[in-house]
Amino acid sequence: MSDYVSLRGLTISYGNTVAVPSLDLNITKGELICLLGPSGCGKTTTMRAIAGLLTPTSGSITIDGRDVTRVSPARREVGLVFQSYALFPHLSVYENVAFGLRLKKATDIDAKVKSGLGTVGLSDFAGRMPAELSGGQQQRVALARSLVMEPKVLLLDEPLSNLDARLRLEMRMELQRIQRETGVTMVFVTHDQAEALALADRIIVMRGGRIEQQGSAEEIYNRPATSFVADFVGFETILPQPDGTALAWRPSAVVLGSGPHKGTVRGVSFAGERREYVLDTQFGQITAEVPATEPTHSVASVISFDLPRDRAVTVGCTE
Repeated sequence: MSDYVSLRGLTISYGNTVAVPSLDLNITKGELICLLGPSGCGKTTTMRAIAGLLTPTSGSITIDGRDVTRVSPARREVGLVFQSYALFPHLSVYENVAFGLRLKKATDIDAKVKSGLGTVGLSDFAGRMPAELSGGQQQRVALARSLVMEPKVLLLDEPLSNLDARLRLEMRMELQRIQRETGVTMVFVTHDQAEALALADRIIVMRGGRIEQQGSAEEIYNRPATSFVADFVGFETILPQPDGTALAWRPSAVVLGSGPHKGTVRGVSFAGERREYVLDTQFGQITAEVPATEPTHSVASVISFDLPRDRAVTVGCTE
């Protein structure tokens, strides 16, 4: 498939600070990608550049074969859904969705609004005000408002972070359904690895404004390329090796209660079906998790553990 969105040598600076240094990224039509990483990694800056809210210091941005590097946000055919939803509190759901269409002087506004509300499952809420909606419903209104504009690319900036755990799960499934039904190209920005793993066709892990690794959810989760990526996707024990690589274990891969090593229990917490331990060891701090049905070890007790080589992944050491 050909590139639908293309960033070439994208550089974004704030004074003497380079937030994104010469980024190259290609996105195919209909793809849902997640820009994943901690605060300050450049993911939101990259998304805002695609939206036209930031002007690159150098490089280019192409959407559907058109260079939009210096094109205003309103003329890019890009939709943007904010973390805060940004609904107009004095307008009904219907009028919120219709707002952009009216500015554009679009035809068939009523049909488009009704279709958009149907897509997000809010056909019966057209007359409601934003204050009368739940957080998840407000998020759906924001999605409908962008979708009715028929954007070439839909950008979502941490859109689930204000929702509780149950609503986040529901909205993940809704986003997948909407993307599948509409075929719109989506760029989803998040710091939550669970969201990225659940949603994305492809995950772009960013660090310092650069791409640290990209691949499918399975590739990122099971085969992290560097210690930075490994740590970010849940490999909590990472031990450097003399050859410049590192071995990484998930908490579930650490054997607790037997093995050649000893550790002192620093902390223990109950997490439903499992119990999580933090140990002080000769290797530093080790995190392990075991089924909650196993006997409990108390804080300050000394227990045996093992780090089986066959349960580790080998990654490159990150400075």
